[in-house]
Amino acid sequence: MIGWMQKHKKYLIITIWISTIAFVGAGFVGWGSYSFSSTSNIVAIVGDKQISVEKLQREYTKLYNLYNQLFNGTLDNEQAKKIGIEEQALNNLISRALRLNYAYDLGLRVSKEEVINALTAMDTFQNNGKFDNEIYKRLLADNQLRPKDFEEELSEGLLLEKLNAILEMPLTPLEIQMMSAMYFTEDRVKIHILKQSDISFTPTQEAIKKYWEENQDIYQTERGYEIASILISPNQIKANEENLKKYYEDFKNQFLNANGQLLPFKEVKEQVLEKYKDSQAEKESLKEYISLRKGENSNAKLSTIYEGDANYGIEFLNLLSQAKEQSTLKPIKVKEGYITAKVIKIIPSKPKSYEDAKSDATEDFVNFEKAKLLEEKAKAHLKDFKGVDIGYLSRESRVNLTGLDEQESQDFISQLFTKTQTKDYIFLKDKIILYEILDQKLKNSDIIEKNLDFLTQSGMQAKSRLVDIAFMEHLLKIYKIVKKI
Repeated sequence: MIGWMQKHKKYLIITIWISTIAFVGAGFVGWGSYSFSSTSNIVAIVGDKQISVEKLQREYTKLYNLYNQLFNGTLDNEQAKKIGIEEQALNNLISRALRLNYAYDLGLRVSKEEVINALTAMDTFQNNGKFDNEIYKRLLADNQLRPKDFEEELSEGLLLEKLNAILEMPLTPLEIQMMSAMYFTEDRVKIHILKQSDISFTPTQEAIKKYWEENQDIYQTERGYEIASILISPNQIKANEENLKKYYEDFKNQFLNANGQLLPFKEVKEQVLEKYKDSQAEKESLKEYISLRKGENSNAKLSTIYEGDANYGIEFLNLLSQAKEQSTLKPIKVKEGYITAKVIKIIPSKPKSYEDAKSDATEDFVNFEKAKLLEEKAKAHLKDFKGVDIGYLSRESRVNLTGLDEQESQDFISQLFTKTQTKDYIFLKDKIILYEILDQKLKNSDIIEKNLDFLTQSGMQAKSRLVDIAFMEHLLKIYKIVKKI
């Protein structure tokens, strides 16, 4: 077993990083802490393993930091509760404890030497290629971790790697054949295209209003923002010959030809001017940001903008959507230059009145009813449709089918190879494609051989997921779980 671990050292270290070291560097930030309600230090007992409050806090912090990155740093404890991070953290630890119980029952163990070897091999704790105990202690202290707890987590990670090695099940020849058939089968297909545009439907005003009443939560006004902003345009920047030559000298790497040679100043003077103005506009905007944040900027323009405003870039609107009231956005480039803004007030979206939503509701209702009529037509035609023989298709086919654009063709092919019926229909955005598979064949063995590694990896991933699900169901039956929170 140790030989296997040495052979797979690189993979092992990566796995240990994921399972054990993830919180080093992320740290115990104040907004990622949580007060867990428990009458003792133990929040759950799984078989012979106990889960402590400290372990749950560490797991919670790891998950919180991960979600906080996804939320671009705006996650708070209230949102964390809605997401259910506490429950996820506990479930993660229960799953881990179930596996550890099973590993111990199998007789698997991890020696102190194995822990030391794994620990000293970690780049994070090294200095000039050697393990540095001072760095190790400092990093753990920075993350509010004790060496004892850290090394216990590391030991458990190594034990789980041994268990995973035992549970690893290679693909059988039959499974590889099945994977080959799944990925490299070619279907000879005939198709017939039905278009929603050929369906006629005229709604009544009563039906439209009823549809709106049933779906009025969909029709909301756009979120708005009252902001104080300052826009610095590059056109406002003045430049003289001396400024431009200095910029050219300082940033020569921006003015190279295709061979990496510096272009003469005279040849690139217009480019230098453009880049100089842009960089100065960004610097001026940063100054405005600092004064705006302090509330000392009297030049700010008050305005109200709404999401989807075509006058602002997507990036700026995205930042606004993540901002809180009274926060100030750092300068960002938009069409006219660099803008910095302070969010005075957020105007939440609200349901539209029937009159305001009527146009959109009418369009949606017509499309909804046409889609239903189109499907009824598809069912009626399916039994004996003639169709056009378009030849053989595979998952990798990149063709434009007659009557479909490039994207529609790829969407049809992708869905076709998920179907189990030889004769059926496939929905696209505003079309239904009737199809019938006339014949199937397997690509030649050379193509399969070239892609054998891909087949094996894909098959192993799918099989591992299935094995893991079945394994966890088995563990839940043999180990008792007692939650204390």
